[in-house]
Amino acid sequence: MYLNFKNYSVEYDEQRHGFSCSYAAAGDAEARPFITDARPSVRSYQGEAIALGDYGKIEFKRPVQLGSQSLSVLYSDGPAAVPSVELHFTIDSGSLHLRTFARAIVHIDGDIHWGEDPEHATWGIRMTTDDPHLRTACGPAFSRHDHALFDRLSDRALEFKATDQFTVFYDWKAATYRFVFASGLDYGRNFSFKIHEEFYRRKFNIPYAPINKSHGFTTPPVGWMTWYAVQFKACEQRVLENARLLAATFGQYTDRLCLWVDWEWNHSDFTGLGETGVDTFTPRKDAYPHGLDFVAQEIGKLGLIPALWVGATNDGQRNHLLHKHPDWILAQKPEWCGQFWVDPSHPDVAGTYIPAVFRQIRDWGYQAIKWDCLPATFDMGDAFHAQFHNPKLSTDAAMRQLVQAARATVGPDFFLLSCAGATERDITFAMDLFDMARIGGDIFGWEEFIANSVDRVLHFYPWHNVVFYADADNLVLRREFNTLAQARSRVSFYGLAGLPVTLGDALPELDEARIDLLKRLMPVADIHPVDVQPKVRGNDYALTNLAVCKPFGTWNVIDVLNPKDELLTLTLSLDADLQIDTRHGRCHAVYSFWDGQFLGVHGDVLTIEVPPMDSAVLRITPVESHPQVISTSRHITQGAIDLVSLAWNGKTNRLSGQSEVVAGDAYRFSVYLPDGYIFAALSLPAGCPPAVASVNGHLLTVDITSRKSCRVTWELSFTTARQAQDAEMINHRVQ
Repeated sequence: MYLNFKNYSVEYDEQRHGFSCSYAAAGDAEARPFITDARPSVRSYQGEAIALGDYGKIEFKRPVQLGSQSLSVLYSDGPAAVPSVELHFTIDSGSLHLRTFARAIVHIDGDIHWGEDPEHATWGIRMTTDDPHLRTACGPAFSRHDHALFDRLSDRALEFKATDQFTVFYDWKAATYRFVFASGLDYGRNFSFKIHEEFYRRKFNIPYAPINKSHGFTTPPVGWMTWYAVQFKACEQRVLENARLLAATFGQYTDRLCLWVDWEWNHSDFTGLGETGVDTFTPRKDAYPHGLDFVAQEIGKLGLIPALWVGATNDGQRNHLLHKHPDWILAQKPEWCGQFWVDPSHPDVAGTYIPAVFRQIRDWGYQAIKWDCLPATFDMGDAFHAQFHNPKLSTDAAMRQLVQAARATVGPDFFLLSCAGATERDITFAMDLFDMARIGGDIFGWEEFIANSVDRVLHFYPWHNVVFYADADNLVLRREFNTLAQARSRVSFYGLAGLPVTLGDALPELDEARIDLLKRLMPVADIHPVDVQPKVRGNDYALTNLAVCKPFGTWNVIDVLNPKDELLTLTLSLDADLQIDTRHGRCHAVYSFWDGQFLGVHGDVLTIEVPPMDSAVLRITPVESHPQVISTSRHITQGAIDLVSLAWNGKTNRLSGQSEVVAGDAYRFSVYLPDGYIFAALSLPAGCPPAVASVNGHLLTVDITSRKSCRVTWELSFTTARQAQDAEMINHRVQ
């Protein structure tokens, strides 16, 4: 039986006792199914399972309605426990509803088809919430508090509404999402589906395009930048010194490391007046005597990606093109970054000048560009709009033309960073053309970090890894600006938000403790937003809640950042505060990452203490009835990066897995031992690096140190208390 109204349709198969739902967007000739193989079943209040095939009669009714279409499927002549069941479908102009009528609990489960790449580009979201915490996810995660699936590639959201239990999860074997609905004890219960077209574009009024990763940075880039590290002391020698250390120190932890030569290549102070012979096309000879092309080549020889700063819309001196075409200059007004401002509305600026700037950088050998001074250019465009070559163009439209020209010059696979960070205006006007965007101001000191990084991320995070990578600016860890606790806090926040990691310290001056903190971030995990709305931090702390979904398990990693210079004592509800399912008495093992401490098994309540201006990073893992991994030391996500596989064999009582280890980096994975299990043996294949296992109460730790980076296959064997007792009795009898 078929039902259709406007965009939605339902087809009910009375032979298979199931249904499918389809949707046709405006302008689409054919509808596409988004629910298939949905199968209702019934369980009486006494627990008796009843199949719809047990009913002797099926009736279909099509009641006439003015603004919708309905279909009633009535099963009757059934078992005495539940003699009849009715499924009532209604489609209106905006959604599809299903209401169940039965003196029983009705279960419905089915497949959800949403997105072309559901594992990597589709995930659970909350459209609105008053939760101040930053919720993030790695993998196809969906919590019971989420109420929609968002597909990044199509900018569509599939919303669910249910009066009772509605569970969504990713089926790794089928490579699709599935849903399970269970009605309550009342007679009539319902749930519905609603599809939101152009969800992000309409919600935020932005030029939406899904993030383009053809440049090769499948997760946000890792690198080193001159400005925060050495400022105006940047020069060829210092750049290459830090490039060598970057490759040697972090090359085994992540690939595609970037070396960013920042604005000092054509600026030696903040006056903006420039210096003779130095402009957008000519670097400072004293700092870069062999030229920027030489620097790019040397960076590339180290296996790094050379990247360069440019302020393409202004210059400190009239360069050769501005000398030749003075009509391209909008105004002369000194600012920190320059004094000659180009006219963004002039067709030759977009057609000739901007392509010349970006072609020069590409020809020098740079593979990524940081385009700075955009907020200041907007201010100049507004201030001198009357002097535009084409005053009919708004400043926004004129500026967008310039970015389109730059993108056309370097091509779609070239990495472009928008260094804006002042307002939504300059961050969003061409966000579909940039690959990454700076979203805040400078972050040297602690208060700057909280205001310009943490608070800015909370506001702009819905766009991160959706439209572009949100850049909260460099990670500055050195003693001049941070205690070790503050450095740990910066690293923790970046790691669980999955932000770009650009090192802002002179590497020869960083101590080993801070270097090790940075290694725990690399590579950046593929992390996306869960709550699709800007947020405001609470006064007492900032909490980041990462949900990890892997084929072998799910867990949460939280970061509680204490911004104040006083001890923070915090009590959290795992369910209400962290959206972790604690129903039916479900308990969770909690492990503290930075100090390597097992904090025990908890129900719904968790109390922690965080020292002043420090962070607590905790992995929270649902407890199973058998031994399980509850933390790893390689990466702050504690398994999302380094664990390749995990499997429990209940017949042999063996836990096996594979871990990616880095040469010379001590690797530890920690296993929770439930009551009744006793560790027996650790097995490694021949040729694997040595490992040591030790037990302390309910915690088993395995330490591996390898001389080379490799994948280690391991297996842990256990006996149960009952098996141990039986073995002891046998030995006693033999004796």
